[in-house]
Amino acid sequence: MSSRYKIMVIDDEFDILQVIRRYLEKWGFSVVTFSNPLLALQQFKDDPNAYSVVLLDIRMPELSGVALAAMMQKVKPDVKLIIMTAFEIFADDLKLSLPLIKSNNILRKPFKLVEICTAVKKQLQVTH
Repeated sequence: MSSRYKIMVIDDEFDILQVIRRYLEKWGFSVVTFSNPLLALQQFKDDPNAYSVVLLDIRMPELSGVALAAMMQKVKPDVKLIIMTAFEIFADDLKLSLPLIKSNNILRKPFKLVEICTAVKKQLQVTH
């Protein structure tokens, strides 16, 4: 795996960010983490093509992950998103807010770290 793939990870829980970052870096990805979704959005707007995939939590205090994902899609309609959530999300409800999100782009917490890597590789269409 090459670090040519830059992954943005957004979650308001610092410990989760660090675990995900370390795991993805172990697999050769370049990872940028944000605990504040507003800062992440600004960074994304500044250079939307810098990120190969965005992983984001649904529930965050400043801005919901659904709202953040919708804003990112307005900036870059083909942005590759993976939603992380500890809550039950109904595919139909999510489809209304984010029509480009497929149910296999949703990771339910608690998840195994290998599931994150598998989801990222699937988004990037890489097999190694």
